[in-house]
Order: sequence, then C-alpha cells, then structure tokens
Amino acid sequence: MKFTIKNIRKLRIIGILIILFILIFVFLLLKNRNQTLTERQILSRTDYRIFACGEEVFLKVDPESLKVKRNGLFMRSEPGNIIADGVPSSVDDILLTSFFDAAGGTLEFSDEQKNILRIPTETGLREFQSGDLCNGKKAELQVLHHRIETSTKPWSIYSRIMWKYFDHVLTNNYGKAPPGDCFIFIFDSEDALERPWPYCASHEEALATGELILEK
Repeated sequence: MKFTIKNIRKLRIIGILIILFILIFVFLLLKNRNQTLTERQILSRTDYRIFACGEEVFLKVDPESLKVKRNGLFMRSEPGNIIADGVPSSVDDILLTSFFDAAGGTLEFSDEQKNILRIPTETGLREFQSGDLCNGKKAELQVLHHRIETSTKPWSIYSRIMWKYFDHVLTNNYGKAPPGDCFIFIFDSEDALERPWPYCASHEEALATGELILEK
C-alpha cells in the first residue's frame, strides 16, 4: 500500500513538472515571436482607398498625430498609403487599426458586427457605422483586400472580402512595385459588392502595363 502511494506521489510530481515545462516553453515561444515582430526595423507600405455611399472619401492625415502616436511609426504616411517605418514598441503598433488611430481616426470591430470607421477629412470627422443608412438602404462596412503574390512573373492580384481586418499585421514589403497590398474600405449596401471592385492607383497602373494580372 505504501509502495502504491509513493508511486502516485511520484506520478503527480512528474505530471506537475511536465505541465510547468510546457507552460515555460509556450511562454518563451510567444516572447520570441513578439520580439521577432517588434525588436527589429519594419519598413512597410500598403495602399488604401475609402468609399462611402458611392462617393470616394479622402482621409486628411494629421502630421502631428502621426509623430506622437504609435512610436512615430507612421510619420511618412500620406493620404492613400500607409508607411510604417521604424521599430515598433509592441505588435499592437503594426496593426492596420493602429494606423487609423495614429492618423486621428478610428477603425473598430465588435462581436455585434457594429464595425465603425471614423476618419478626419477636409470637412471634419466623418463616421461610418454598420447598420446606418446609405441612400435609404441599410449599409455595412466592408473591406476588400487585394493581395499581391510576387513569387511568379507577372505578379498576381488575389482579391477577397476581408472579415478580420481589425487584427491585420503590417509586414516588411517596402520596395515592391506596386507597393504591397491594397485595402478598399466600402461603406455601402450589400449590393455594392456586385459592382466592379475598385483598386488602388498603383495596382491600376500595373494592371494596365501588364506587370500585374488578376487571379480569381
């Protein structure tokens, strides 16, 4: 009986040691991943366009806000493109949503599908929230993601509706032509997606010259 109890105790100790080892391993793995993403220079460019109720809306970038927020990563950004240049202090700094925060706006996502985009424009802050109306119809905030595949020539555009844009991480891609991916923010009724999808100017130029081709 004593022998059995000792064995059970040994098994418990071994089990606890195994669990501790796994937890330490996972912690070190996550820490290393975070360091890989943040403790190095990032140089990224992503183009974007914004459409609301059939009208193109232009974000007015706030240079002072770009200098102060998000470790100053987005200081080089201009209307129509997102440039992340520098060393982020955390993974959160290089999220797509972080750019809009740095530019003086907001890009929010909620479990209730109340997606919200607030952006500063020449006429002031404008807000687009899923569930509001566009030309008398219920509208949703959708994001089209035109991803560039550079492993073959000519390069290809793969397009899709992006549902998880809120946690999209910007990655090193600067120097590619056209410059990285393109996001199209569309606030409109659902039938708007049945129309031809717009592209960013850099992609349109590359499609015209044959540098890019479309993939379905």
